[in-house]
Amino acid sequence: MTNELNPNDGNQVDLLSSEIKAFAENLPYWSKYLAERILSGQVILEDDIEKSYNWLLEDLGIQNPSERPAISLQIGSSLSGQYINDLKIVRLENIEGVNALMEDQKIDFGDQLTIVYGTNGSGKSGYTRLLKQVFYSKSPEQILQNIHLESGHKPVNAKFTFSSSLGESSYLYAQKSDAVFRQFSVFDGKSVIRHLDQKNEFEFRPAGLAFFADYSEAIIKVEQRINIEQSLKGNGLSSIDLSELFEGDSEIKEFVRSISAKTKAADLDKYVPFSTEEKEEKIDLDKAYDDLYIASRNKEKEIGSLQVVKKILMENREIVVKNNRCFTKEYLEKINLTIRDTLEKEKLAKEEGIEKFETEKILNIGSPEWKNFIISADNFSKLQSGMSYPVLGDNCLLCHQPLSAESINLISDYWLFIKSVAEENAKKAQGILDQLVIGLSKLNYNLFPADNILTSWMLDKYQQQLSEFKKELDDQEALRDSILIHIGNKTEFDLNQFQIRLANYTEIEQKIDESIAILQQNEVLKELANLNIRRSYLSHKEKYNTHYSKFKSLLENQQWLSKAGKANFRKVKTDITYTEKSLSEKYFNQKYIDAFNDECKNLNGNFGIQISHTAAAGKSFRQLKLKGNSPHAVLSEGEQKVIAIADFLAEMKLSEINRGLIFDDPVTSLDEIRKSEIAKRLVEECRGKQTIVFTHDLVFVSSLIGHCSDFAINHVCHWIENRSGYPGQIWLNNAPSYEKSYRSAQPAKEIYDKAKKPDCPPEEREFLLKTGFASLRTSYEVLVINDLFKNVVQRFNERVSIDSLNSVNFDRELVEELQDSFGQCCRYMEGHTHSDRYAYKRPDIINLNEEIQRFEAIKAKIKKFGKTAS
Repeated sequence: MTNELNPNDGNQVDLLSSEIKAFAENLPYWSKYLAERILSGQVILEDDIEKSYNWLLEDLGIQNPSERPAISLQIGSSLSGQYINDLKIVRLENIEGVNALMEDQKIDFGDQLTIVYGTNGSGKSGYTRLLKQVFYSKSPEQILQNIHLESGHKPVNAKFTFSSSLGESSYLYAQKSDAVFRQFSVFDGKSVIRHLDQKNEFEFRPAGLAFFADYSEAIIKVEQRINIEQSLKGNGLSSIDLSELFEGDSEIKEFVRSISAKTKAADLDKYVPFSTEEKEEKIDLDKAYDDLYIASRNKEKEIGSLQVVKKILMENREIVVKNNRCFTKEYLEKINLTIRDTLEKEKLAKEEGIEKFETEKILNIGSPEWKNFIISADNFSKLQSGMSYPVLGDNCLLCHQPLSAESINLISDYWLFIKSVAEENAKKAQGILDQLVIGLSKLNYNLFPADNILTSWMLDKYQQQLSEFKKELDDQEALRDSILIHIGNKTEFDLNQFQIRLANYTEIEQKIDESIAILQQNEVLKELANLNIRRSYLSHKEKYNTHYSKFKSLLENQQWLSKAGKANFRKVKTDITYTEKSLSEKYFNQKYIDAFNDECKNLNGNFGIQISHTAAAGKSFRQLKLKGNSPHAVLSEGEQKVIAIADFLAEMKLSEINRGLIFDDPVTSLDEIRKSEIAKRLVEECRGKQTIVFTHDLVFVSSLIGHCSDFAINHVCHWIENRSGYPGQIWLNNAPSYEKSYRSAQPAKEIYDKAKKPDCPPEEREFLLKTGFASLRTSYEVLVINDLFKNVVQRFNERVSIDSLNSVNFDRELVEELQDSFGQCCRYMEGHTHSDRYAYKRPDIINLNEEIQRFEAIKAKIKKFGKTAS
């Protein structure tokens, strides 16, 4: 969510825009293109990412240059166009599937202050849960189904009506992603901990600063695009030793083994083509070699045996060399660094995404098993029909039950979570660890098996060296197994390098060469060796030409990877974070601190709170501290709530898009002085923003109404109650704040006039009649306070009017008549707690008129009695 800088401070707006523009001007073309799209208010599409990616490849020298359109950086204002400056919420109605709330209820909202009063359990929390799902809230809660119903649950739905100079417009719950819903914010008790204990992202900031988060997200997509290609190429021919295509040794085999990014393309043609003459020569050499071999078979056999032993010994040595590379100090430090990096990224992934899934119903949220379960579910869902899963109407893949809207939203949040940047980084870090485990697990330590030719030969000739080899191999294998345990537990270990000695290999190899040299002094054997060298060369050249395309692809992959590795995304992202943080400090952070301090002063909450700011991925965060501690750990519950409200109001004050504030019981656990201070501050806020308060606190209601009178703020007050176990019954304009209106039967008369009209539909007439009896009940309550007791004790006034006691005069008959009339009225109110004497009766239009007449008669008797008594 964004807001503009103070529109009256045009200089600051221009300065911020110019600095952002200067930052973008210095970007390379591939990323400058993305910046230009974002600054002009365009949405970054996959096509934009692909264009940027291809221009990056050109800059890296991987692709040939293409024509590039000119870039003109212009800062647009399309963001502000999504929001309506004079937006107000008019009503909430047609609620279905929300907790156990009654259906067919309606709440009308006033232009300035709306109070919804009701006792605990009356249904306020159900409405708050709904509002926290559609409006901005730091603690959105899952909307529960009616636990009292075993089946027949309806999906969540509600109708929200807004008004502005453009007229009225209505939206359903499913349209909660529309921009109008981002212009209202909810504060409740569960938000307090988020405000005090956690690092909070600034949701409402200058639109210019929001550029960096969007730009960072686009850069990450380009990085992911190049990472995918690197992975494909790295796991392709680049990971295969093509020299293994050739048996024996030759310069061609050595050349293939040496192919790297530094190899020139022209070098590949050195052994091309394999001519007809060379093919014929190879045939002749094969025949000459076979003939000569028959003549020297015995010595050749002995030499061959030694060469086999030497070959196995050298292969054995190469394996040891490869194994030793994994136990250098540098490599072991790399493993420890990877373990630390994985732990840090898993912690970050948990902090950025796991909390919203935590629930008492399911244990071990965030565990690897939990993540694997979600990933498997995502993969399995893609095997279903070609449509995106889940959508409305789909069933649960596990229990086959129809998915509710909230279930669909939860599953969609799961998909987003496993695709989130932080989770992806953690997954990549874990992937590196997994690759290390795979690599270490593949290390071969069974180099001298009992049935091996080399083993048998060494038992006969080099028994001591064989024992030394096995001892060192066993020691290194034990170290390897210990490291694997540490990787599995993600714990660091001591960097004790262990290298298997190679001196014995060299000594034995020299002895074998000496033996072969003695045997090869025979001229026939020398000629065989010379023939074999040429035969191997021609055989390798023939095979080289057969597989030439593979070597060419290998070189292209190596060069691609080398050039792509020069893309320094870490620096790009660091520049984004640094610039955003610098500009945020310059143009925004101090404004927030000033606003927060002002709110603390207004709420008498100067407790010495300090605010720290951090930045990451183009976003800004704040953290409240009290002398280095969380305010939640130091302050009382009441003080915590004051600070949290100050933090909430400060952020909303800086927002140019926020048009309304919603509070749910903001004064719980506070004393009456604090209640009055908060009531005053909320009423003051009504001058510029629509404010809605749900509360069970009558003293707070009274304070709100009193301050409305002081500041000439219009207010409406509704009554919410639990009707016989069904919470959420709304009585519009029928609450304690309306006592003056109910000093007569006029509210009931107005309802009676509407109900008796011939064109009034039956269902509406029944609703009006019940409302009329409820209004009359309130009139009786006011009659007792004002007329019978002469305001000796007022509903919201702490002071008892002793002087008014002289006016209190009534007899028992009058009281009984009033009680009987009140009971007659209550019997027509469905959901009211009825006594056996006044059981519920379906109301009729005549009954309402009779009770109105009865009320006025009793009121007249009380008035006459008072005059007679005086």
